[in-house]
Amino acid sequence: MEGRKRTVQVKFYVTEEERRLIREKMKLIPTRNMAAYLRKMAIDGYVVHIDTTDIRAQTAELQKIGV
Repeated sequence: MEGRKRTVQVKFYVTEEERRLIREKMKLIPTRNMAAYLRKMAIDGYVVHIDTTDIRAQTAELQKIGV
């Protein structure tokens, strides 16, 4: 696969219970990309999620005013 940034594959096995726990924690972020989540956790040990729903709503209102 030419042009691929990540060329080394890392595999590991988990139990069904462990996979369920990983998916539950992924929902807290929220992310659907398990590879990105696991890579971030393996490198940094934590993921920071900032709730920006209020800022998005305000931006949408400002955009309506501009239109």
